[in-house]
Amino acid sequence: MLFYRQITVLVLFFIILFLFLVPDQRNIFFILLKGLALGGLIVVFFAYANPSLLKSKGSKDKKDNKKSFSADYNQYSSVIKDSYNQLISNSEEIITTMSNDLSVGIYIHDDNNGDYTIQNKITKNFIDVIDSNNKIISNLIDKKKTQIIKKQNDNNAWKELLIEKTWRGSEAIIAVPIIYKDFPIGFIFVFTDHFSNIDPQYQLVFEKVSQIITLGMRELEEFEKLIIANNFNSKLTKLIEKLDFKSDNSEFIHSIKGLCRSFFEYDKLTIAFSNEDHLEANIVSVDGFQDDINEGETFKLKNTIHGLAIVDNKTICSNSWYEKFPEINRFVQDDRDLHSFKSILSVPIRVNGKSIGAISMERIDSKIFSDININFLESLCGIFSSEIYLKNEYNKVHLSAMNDGLTGLLNHKAFLKRFEEELNRANRFNQNLGLIVLDLDKFKLINDTYGHLYGDFVLVEVSKIISENVRTIDVVGRYGGEEFSVLLVNTNIDDCIPMAQRIVDKISKKTFLKDGIASQITISAGMAGFPTHADQLTNLIKKADKAMYETKSKGGNGVTISIE
Repeated sequence: MLFYRQITVLVLFFIILFLFLVPDQRNIFFILLKGLALGGLIVVFFAYANPSLLKSKGSKDKKDNKKSFSADYNQYSSVIKDSYNQLISNSEEIITTMSNDLSVGIYIHDDNNGDYTIQNKITKNFIDVIDSNNKIISNLIDKKKTQIIKKQNDNNAWKELLIEKTWRGSEAIIAVPIIYKDFPIGFIFVFTDHFSNIDPQYQLVFEKVSQIITLGMRELEEFEKLIIANNFNSKLTKLIEKLDFKSDNSEFIHSIKGLCRSFFEYDKLTIAFSNEDHLEANIVSVDGFQDDINEGETFKLKNTIHGLAIVDNKTICSNSWYEKFPEINRFVQDDRDLHSFKSILSVPIRVNGKSIGAISMERIDSKIFSDININFLESLCGIFSSEIYLKNEYNKVHLSAMNDGLTGLLNHKAFLKRFEEELNRANRFNQNLGLIVLDLDKFKLINDTYGHLYGDFVLVEVSKIISENVRTIDVVGRYGGEEFSVLLVNTNIDDCIPMAQRIVDKISKKTFLKDGIASQITISAGMAGFPTHADQLTNLIKKADKAMYETKSKGGNGVTISIE
């Protein structure tokens, strides 16, 4: 800019010098030249006498842009907060789904006051703010390891964690630190009235939840960086708003395609994921040109430009890839000359550092994709990668929280939730439901005689028999101890009898053989139907349970239907 100003001043100087040296002329050319010189002198005078005048408009624009950017940033921050609150809510749900006996408090360090503030506002036991100097907290943060904290009668530190109440002395807290960038920034507290309620598997689940929170925070931090970057943030925000661990990938992929369409210039967009053997890739989404390959088709990763980013696990960007990689094709053998795509930008989608797919953009012309294009597509793929990983982790932990750790069947709470859902659906569509409650006969004798390990083996085998003899649409749960429950969907109670009898017969005929121990056991079943016997969940359970005990009173190993 300074160079051009200097040239302008020199040109003006020589024009004025020329006018002084040349004799006075009256033609139109010299009149215009004098006017130009006079105007130039006025501009130079004001520019050097008061430079702020010429800069005022530019400064105002700059200020207005900054003001607009700040307003947008505040808007995006609210979206980030909403996503964060959803992360906390999902994490809390995983823990509370495991048992009715558990309550949870998720705390994060508050830089303003130095204490730890609860993030989930609705909790029945924990206080809102915990002093960072609390002895229990200090010990937890220092060790960075999960701890089981039992109530001590004289423990003042304990009282500083929970709402004041009458203590029995059996209470306990499982405390899991939340580690972010190798630093403990908070913790998860899970409270139970009695330490005996703590299942060994609980600790693993809680630690996974802590990892999900950490991963979620990292994802949100990346979101915020991208949001602040430039006008790409307005489109990205709409994508963030749609993020949900519980939704399927197709909706998210559709959003990615829409974002790419509005921001990037391309003739073809391809989103592909590699198979487990990492030899081929499935195309999950295509935009633009579709005469070569389309959604649902596969192509080999080796020797293809679209597989290169996945195989090499690095970004590929070229405006003449056919010259740079003369030995490879686009998707299939000998297709490099069929369609004249010259430029390509292909970025890998990674999980745990390993490439599992790629987003690729192609142009027919040789206009290369810019550094901004590369940076934002890499960022977009990073978000995509985090979303896939977090979804997978959430599904694993959520499944663990819903299922019984021994048998793999739905646990008590998860079964009741499904029961309620099916009952509402049956009510809505005027359908029938059948409930079977089963309880092993004299199971305590098995445990007392052969030990609990053998007893666990029997429970697992029985759960297999039950699961194998129901339909895929039916719901099976371990209701508690040696008691099981089966919900037969859209089935009249009379039609449930053969299935229940088949389960009872197969268990009675089964020889449970393990480590040289062989035994047999029977099971008692009770049944009730909706709406034949009751139209409320609790009443159906009571009637089926009562029918099951009637079977036991007759010696077990049978099926009894509730009396209307």
